[in-house]
Amino acid sequence: MTKNIVALFTVLMFVGGGCAKGTESPATALKYTLPSDGSISVTSKTVDASTLVSADALLAQAQECGGFVRDAQYYLDIEHTFTGATGTQYTFSIAGEYEMPTWTVTVLPNTPVYSSLESFKTDFDICAVGGALYPKQAGAQTLLFANSCGSGYSAGGENGCDRIRTTIEQTLVIE
Repeated sequence: MTKNIVALFTVLMFVGGGCAKGTESPATALKYTLPSDGSISVTSKTVDASTLVSADALLAQAQECGGFVRDAQYYLDIEHTFTGATGTQYTFSIAGEYEMPTWTVTVLPNTPVYSSLESFKTDFDICAVGGALYPKQAGAQTLLFANSCGSGYSAGGENGCDRIRTTIEQTLVIE
C-alpha cells in the first residue's frame, strides 16, 4: 500500500516589479507517492525563483542545444517574470548505502505563462548532463523541474538518485 502525500504551498507572484502591485496566486499542490516501506523520504524548502532562473543560463542552454535560439532580451524578459516569485524545492532521500542518495524536484510558478510542455521545454531544456532544472511538467499555475542523476558513471555503488527517480518521477503531478 502506498501513501499519497500532498505538499501544498502558496506562491506569491509580483506583477509589475513591486510588492504593492503583486498578487497572490491560488494554492498549488505537488502530489507524489512514496513507497510504503519507508525507504524514500522527502523534505521541502521555499526557494527564491529569481535565484534559479538566469537569462544568461537560458541563452547558453539554447545555444548549446542547437535548437531554437531567441535574442538575449527574450531570455531577460523570462528572468524578469520570476522576480519576487517563490517556489518549493523537494529533496527525496533514499535510505541505505547509495552513491548520490538524493533527487531534487523544484516547483516554480508559471510566471511566463507557458501553455504547453513543449513551449516550456523550448525555453528551459538542457542538453548537458548533470543539470539541476530539467523541465518535466507545465501546468496552468506551476512548472515542474527535476535535477539530473548524473551521467550514469558510478564508482562501484548503486546510484540512489536513479533509484529514487525511477520510483517517484512517474507519480509526480502538479495542479
